[in-house]
Amino acid sequence: MFSVNVRELLRFFDEKPPDSAGHATALVSVLGEDLGTALLVHYLRRQHGPAEVMPDKCNTGHSKGPRLDRWVRASIDGRLLLFQVEIKNWSAHAIGGQSLALDAQPEVVRAHKVERWSREWDGQTFRKSKVGKVLEPMAKPLDLPVEPLVCFWDAMHPDGLDEPMFAVPLPGPSFQLARIFSMSAYLRLLGVETIDLELPGTERRLEWLHRVLGIGSDVVGA
Repeated sequence: MFSVNVRELLRFFDEKPPDSAGHATALVSVLGEDLGTALLVHYLRRQHGPAEVMPDKCNTGHSKGPRLDRWVRASIDGRLLLFQVEIKNWSAHAIGGQSLALDAQPEVVRAHKVERWSREWDGQTFRKSKVGKVLEPMAKPLDLPVEPLVCFWDAMHPDGLDEPMFAVPLPGPSFQLARIFSMSAYLRLLGVETIDLELPGTERRLEWLHRVLGIGSDVVGA
């Protein structure tokens, strides 16, 4: 378990301070998928009920074809579901990224959310194939209904609202809707200094860094 500094996390990925240049890719490599999954599960547990990351690989069951990042089992409105999750840590550091100040005025945040979403959705489907692959059915590990979910870093919403998760309808035939979760929007809405997150992959990578650099492992998440 790690105690994550919310302000510093938002400052790094949303504000893109000058001394952060050149480090975003490395940080995402260490904690990116873990961070997205942990924040998604944190949100689901707070808003809906039990939620957990499944250990199974999220793929089509074939040697070729798209792969997604995680399976998450959760209860939504009393229904037990499986989310096939794709995580995109695109932030202010990314090509085409846009900075968003921590103290941005509400109207600025709303405009940012609408503009960022318009870059991802054309009205019927996702604009980018790297995101659109979430709409291909994966080989599910449990006999439960499945919904596609994209976990973005960037703050986004079609109407600029303060909703970290929203759904968009799909024309089918595989899925009726896709859900979108914004890490930045959720952290901004929480309004806390720190958040405790389970980041197992990050912890293992830090342990290896500590071994290689000879600085001990006592500073890894307690």
